Amino acid sequence: MKLYPKQKYRPLVTGIALGQALAFTASAALADSNTQLATVQVEGVRQADAQQPPASIQKLSGKTLEQQGVYRLEDLQQLVSGLDVATVDPYDTRLTIRGVGDGGGSEINIGMPSGVGLFLDNVYLSRPGMMSNDLLDIESADVLSGPQGTLYGFNTTGGAIDIHSRKPTFTPEGSIRQSIGQRGYTQTQAMFSGPLTENLAGRINLSHTEKGGYIKNEYTGHELGGSNQDGMRGQLLWQPADDFSLRIIADLNQSTSYPVSVLESANAINGTVPYLDRAALVGAHVVSGGYKVNTDDENEAYVRQGGISAQADWVLANGFNLRTVSSYRYFGYQPNNTDGLDIPLYAGSGADVRDRVWSQDIRLDSPRGEYFDYALGATYWGENLDTFAHDYYAPGSQTTKYYGTNANTGKEIKRWGEVNDTVFSLYAQGTWHVTDELDITGGIRDSYEKKSGSFRRVNKNDFDSGELNQYSQLPAAMLNFNYYFMPGLQGYLTVAYGEKSGGLNVSSGAAGKAGLDSLMIDPESTRGGELGLKSHWLDNRLSVDVALFWSEVRKFQTTAYDLESQSSYLINAGTMRSRGLEANLTLKPLDGLTVNFNGTLLDNKYLDFKGGKCPAEVSLAPNAPTSCDMSGERVFRSPKVTYNLTSRYEWQTYGALLAFVSGRYSYRTWSYGTVDNSEFTRVPGYGLLNLSTGLGGKYGDGNWNASLWANNVTNKRYYRTLNTGDYGSAFGVLGEPRTVGMSLGYDF
Repeated sequence: MKLYPKQKYRPLVTGIALGQALAFTASAALADSNTQLATVQVEGVRQADAQQPPASIQKLSGKTLEQQGVYRLEDLQQLVSGLDVATVDPYDTRLTIRGVGDGGGSEINIGMPSGVGLFLDNVYLSRPGMMSNDLLDIESADVLSGPQGTLYGFNTTGGAIDIHSRKPTFTPEGSIRQSIGQRGYTQTQAMFSGPLTENLAGRINLSHTEKGGYIKNEYTGHELGGSNQDGMRGQLLWQPADDFSLRIIADLNQSTSYPVSVLESANAINGTVPYLDRAALVGAHVVSGGYKVNTDDENEAYVRQGGISAQADWVLANGFNLRTVSSYRYFGYQPNNTDGLDIPLYAGSGADVRDRVWSQDIRLDSPRGEYFDYALGATYWGENLDTFAHDYYAPGSQTTKYYGTNANTGKEIKRWGEVNDTVFSLYAQGTWHVTDELDITGGIRDSYEKKSGSFRRVNKNDFDSGELNQYSQLPAAMLNFNYYFMPGLQGYLTVAYGEKSGGLNVSSGAAGKAGLDSLMIDPESTRGGELGLKSHWLDNRLSVDVALFWSEVRKFQTTAYDLESQSSYLINAGTMRSRGLEANLTLKPLDGLTVNFNGTLLDNKYLDFKGGKCPAEVSLAPNAPTSCDMSGERVFRSPKVTYNLTSRYEWQTYGALLAFVSGRYSYRTWSYGTVDNSEFTRVPGYGLLNLSTGLGGKYGDGNWNASLWANNVTNKRYYRTLNTGDYGSAFGVLGEPRTVGMSLGYDF
């Protein structure tokens, strides 16, 4: 007989952040009890995929998100180290994990997807902006690092974010929550769930969120940077028998935001400051260095999106499980972008977007076997994406003087782009239980993609690409070895390979500089490896997980810039490498107290990147080269150190009231904001401190809760993104200053 039969202890060590799943056990217990402190109940967490081998998965329960006040995709990086979410507006949102995922392509260049897959209820979202609605009523959010192509599909070479909403219940329940804060912040949430018939249950979520601006426009007196949005999600769960269920989810979200970038710096080039010189030439008044702008027109972005999905689950004979997921989503975006100065240069500009995505996935899982179990599946995915980009330049001498040419003056420059994409893939993954201590998991997927599209520009550097077609095979494979050393300790080794979709270079710059062949961008490939340990000690009061990781991305997709047409275009560069160390520690030294630390030490460099875009300090200087060699330099948006420290203490006070105090500190070191590693866009390191405290108790058949919270307590001035502007300037999207507020809720 084996000393440690794995069936006795495997459930204790299946997640890299199992300590987080237990992090708030005292809360669940005390919320259901008036007097007994000794009763401890583990909060339910979505069962992980049986075929997902151990790896760097940072798991967040919905309760954790609620307790930490994390309701936006961009705020997940304050709970998950190594994750970077850069948001300019709902369309221009970019994801990287360990510095891999988005090579710097502009979202307006519609031909290149991200390498980090985003999933909501088993549906792949082709663009992060599709998750711009609030993260409300969420069951779980898992962040998976490294290539995930065998189970999660194509375009997950950098990792995946897997989000699941809570299901309808056959027991009636509901919640109402209202939050208010500084600068007009208000968030209203309502959820109701329960049976409609004996076999049919429903769930509905309604939300409204408003945020006032925090950037003062000195020209109009308006406060910019705010937003408002309304969201609705409805679900039906039909369970006519124990072996079948059908879940239908429909959602609709619309939002209006007022994005704004502030001038971080106007930099000197060859002894002059060209941006300030140009502004003075046309009589513009420039402001910089704070939460202020001076512009005669203001940005606005309108988003309307929604979708429907249907997931059917069958339990077949002999314990097999069959799952099908069908979905359709729509994303519409209408911006109004301006020049940011207090004189008319251009306005009413931007790129209108219509994105329609549909998919069908079918998967068969075998029953848990003594020696072997597996999953087989097939996926069909399609997308039709249209953009109409428009720049309306003002007539008159000011436009001519500012740009030094009349090429833009009085012109309406138009650009039309279209991409049609279809992917079909087959995959298989299985686990061989070699001994009670050793598992070997292997997976493979092959995806066939056809991508077609076109691009046309008029009124400036006129260009018509004609019909473009690209055909690609996108293989992925994974091999994992997992060994249980003892009940509380396991080690694993994973090697993986994946390919990300190619791109259509819908930009005239490429054809002008490199010929028509450059309109086709090859798929990039990623090879990854990870060696890790997962452990728990002291009766689950201490969990420690560590991992060494390495990834190499070849033919990585990024952007260059054509000065002649003033447009960015896609290129296949050389090779980049990401490597480092990750750690996740959860400590529960006493009942009601949980402390979690997760951190990433990252070394991410371009091993071979010739022909890259030169930074502004080089390209604007005399005798500037046409391109720069970036080999050996750090990859942009790759801070060397990121870490998050969270703590929460709960205790029962007089009158059976449950009290808590909570804190979170998130830190990241400096990083470059743009792919050219310009010193002008070097984002300083920063740390954010959030604090909250509150009370809760029973009222009637439900539980009430009230809390006070403060975000960015130290009022740190920091940048979400930082990019180059005209003539050596640097503009950035500032994070929100200190915000104090309160929340009231009732769960019944």
